[in-house]
Amino acid sequence: MPESVSIKVFGRCRPLMVDEKKKNVKIGASVSGDKVIVHGGKEQSFNCDGAYPSEYKNSQIYKERIESLVQRAMEGYNVTVMAFGANGSGKTMLMSGIDEDPGIIPCANRSIFEIASKLGGKDFMISVSYLEILDEKMIDLLNPHPNTMTIRQHPTKGIFVEGLSEMIVKSSDEIAQYFEQGTRARKMGANDMRAHKPRANAVYSIIIEQRERQSSKVGVRSVLHFVDLAGNNAGGITDPEVLAGVQGIQNVLMALGGPRKGSGVPYRDSKLTRYLQESLGGNAITVLFALVSPLDKFHQENITTLQVSQFAKNVKNRVKLNLDETNEIIAELREEIGKLRDKIASSSEPSREDVLKMEDLVKDLQIAKKQTWDEKQKASGRFEEERKVNLANQGILEFVMDDMKKGNKEIQEKIQILQKEKDQVMSAYKEKRAIVDQLKAELQSKIMNYSKFAEKGKTSESENKALVTAIHKLKEQLKIETDSLKMLKQKLVEVQERQQLEKEGAKAQMSAMKGSAEVRQKIELEERHKLEESNKSLVLEELERSKLDVDAERAEIQMRAAEGKKYTSKEGEELEIKVAEMKAEKSVVTLQLQCLQQEKARLVRELEEIHKLHKGEMELQQLQHYQTFRNYREMFEEQKAAIEQRYRHLLEDSIQDAIFASSRNNELTIENQELRQQINEMKDVITKLGGRIPSSAQIPM
Repeated sequence: MPESVSIKVFGRCRPLMVDEKKKNVKIGASVSGDKVIVHGGKEQSFNCDGAYPSEYKNSQIYKERIESLVQRAMEGYNVTVMAFGANGSGKTMLMSGIDEDPGIIPCANRSIFEIASKLGGKDFMISVSYLEILDEKMIDLLNPHPNTMTIRQHPTKGIFVEGLSEMIVKSSDEIAQYFEQGTRARKMGANDMRAHKPRANAVYSIIIEQRERQSSKVGVRSVLHFVDLAGNNAGGITDPEVLAGVQGIQNVLMALGGPRKGSGVPYRDSKLTRYLQESLGGNAITVLFALVSPLDKFHQENITTLQVSQFAKNVKNRVKLNLDETNEIIAELREEIGKLRDKIASSSEPSREDVLKMEDLVKDLQIAKKQTWDEKQKASGRFEEERKVNLANQGILEFVMDDMKKGNKEIQEKIQILQKEKDQVMSAYKEKRAIVDQLKAELQSKIMNYSKFAEKGKTSESENKALVTAIHKLKEQLKIETDSLKMLKQKLVEVQERQQLEKEGAKAQMSAMKGSAEVRQKIELEERHKLEESNKSLVLEELERSKLDVDAERAEIQMRAAEGKKYTSKEGEELEIKVAEMKAEKSVVTLQLQCLQQEKARLVRELEEIHKLHKGEMELQQLQHYQTFRNYREMFEEQKAAIEQRYRHLLEDSIQDAIFASSRNNELTIENQELRQQINEMKDVITKLGGRIPSSAQIPM
């Protein structure tokens, strides 16, 4: 039984950017409770089913509002999540996020397989598609082919895009990879991202099919749509194809829950609303995020966004469990086709309507037969091969398929193993050092006690001997522990060196790979920070070791002094010279360190400047290469079109010549038959008159 549910609307005000904070911009929107407030002029507030201020992270919003809907999708219910707002309001940030704060889509990609792993006794087949609708043109982002795509309605698939690739995924890593690659293809497929971004609507879909293992029960099927809508601030654009998508969403919401309620719902006015028809008043649990910018200059756009979102709150969807009845529908279609075929065969003049209806039923049957799991597996394999060719034809294969950020798994595993070994050695080193410190403290205490008693002369010879013996034992024990500590220190250095070699190897391998210069720069920066931290810890450890050595030397000197050791004036002079030299050396080392710090700061600045310059040049070069490729491709298409046109003309001429030759041949054949008939008639006349035709005058028949 269908369940009636309203579209849920959640407001969100994006955080200020760094440059916006520096400019001290005027705030134009804020959040209070479940209300979004728009400032400027007369203050207006809009109630939502929930509202999130800028400090909320994407992961928190996903946990509170979307995770439960993903669970419903895994149970067999259609779910749609839409991001609606002006360009620059944070729609893509909410849906896609960044590495530090993943968006709703990456969180859902991970959750789906986590939920599936906990549902024992069920088999799942999960596939993804990624559609972009730009100026009423549909683009397959996972497999950007040049073929025409059309929106159709089918008894099994519902409303779908014919020609849109569905790629089967088997892990959270694989589904994340497809989403990232589709997003890259979306960026590189645009001639001008500044003009492209506010006009393009993206629909990322996850199709979930499941069935009980070893059971005859009917399975369930659901579709999870994530919609990143184009900006609703068209900025003076009047082209109806450009405005169709978002304007179509607004018109549908106004017809379903706004001032036009009760009138016809214009689903077919745009491809986007037709594709999302089930999400707006149909069979889907739908959530709409109304995103507003905190900037005062977006006042009118924020008002429009929130007004349209109020219409959405009034829309009722009819949600039901989606049973996978593919086999039953195939049987019904075959039965209907059989009846129509018999009707057409028995009729002397079959009606055109019956013929067209049977053609549509045959198409539906062909589509239904492709919905079996085996057929979908085969289709996904074909799409995977096609997409490489299509991406290569567009010159973006390497950019889209690049997975350099993941690094080399084997090298990363080696580094992790070495890190564990380093942690173990470091732990043992710290424990041993604590023992050495304790022994040194105990030795120094005993030496000081011995010195005090020796100065006062209150101890007997036997007591002095016992104290000296205890001190020597401690010194022997300290020597053993110190040697052990040095061995651990040496082992730690060796592990660090091996780890550094592996890191250098990984770095060299990554640098050799073609990919994002931005990613490589981040990796190198991270490696520099790690190296600095490692060097700092080594310096601190060396300082501590030096301090321990100085303490041990001090204790030794005190011990000798307590035993009556006297220094000659020459030895004192040498010691003073050494101290003076060490002080001078210390000041020189300090100055050298300061110079090195300054040199380091200078090199870092130069490196950053070089990186920025290199990045700009690379991006420019990439765009130039891409544009050159496009120019060559356009030339190729033009030449191809010209050759095809010439071929068509030649073909048409050949056909005309063939038709003329055939027609002339028929005419000559008829003339020949007429002549033969006349000759036969003349023969009959001559024969009746008693005449004979000479054999030399016989005309061969």
